Amino acid sequence: MPKYKYCPMCAKELNQGLRYGRIRQYCSNCGFIYYENPLPTTVAIAELNGKLLLIKRGIEPLKGIWTFPSGFMELDETPEESCLRELKEETGMTGRIEDLIGVFHNKTPMYGDIISLIYYIKLDTGIPTPGDDAEGAALINISEINDLGFNSFNTAFKIYKEKYYSKKPDMI
Repeated sequence: MPKYKYCPMCAKELNQGLRYGRIRQYCSNCGFIYYENPLPTTVAIAELNGKLLLIKRGIEPLKGIWTFPSGFMELDETPEESCLRELKEETGMTGRIEDLIGVFHNKTPMYGDIISLIYYIKLDTGIPTPGDDAEGAALINISEINDLGFNSFNTAFKIYKEKYYSKKPDMI
């Protein structure tokens, strides 16, 4: 299904055809090509005293599930800024990014293709309070965390446990 009928640059009707290896909409008048790209998201695996911060999602998809704070990047925002902003908006908590756990691709029914940059964050001391689009926020024992709802979150959680948590014998 075409996203545009007319060129957003010169208002001529768009054509559809092979451009750079894919069928895309393009303008034969000014050369504009409509590139459909994945939406960037950021995710916080945020730790404090051997517990991870989870939110209870207040919106679809997966409304009501306990998972990691996350959200879409905004214009003029770095991935790191986005991650820390989402963390603060959804939980009231702050912290510092320790590492990029990974970059994951998913196809979603609601938003299409998304790219998730998932960060490991050490939280500053505080008490989580739900905000923004979260119905709940809590620090949870790592051993109590099971399915986080999203494949990329589950994969990143496994990486976190192997790379960071397994090296903390006092927390097992």
